[in-house]
Amino acid sequence: MESFWDSVKLMFFVYALAAVVSFTVAWVIKLIFAGVQKQKARAEARNATPETAP
Repeated sequence: MESFWDSVKLMFFVYALAAVVSFTVAWVIKLIFAGVQKQKARAEARNATPETAP
């Protein structure tokens, strides 16, 4: 019986660890996409302004 409860504890630990890793990876991917969008918006704003020729 003790072996059964140990395996259940291990299952919950692995499940929690997988959830934490999954949320961390999703957060990093979200930050990467936000950075790319910000850089694209900055480039579009820079290209939209008329440049004066000397």
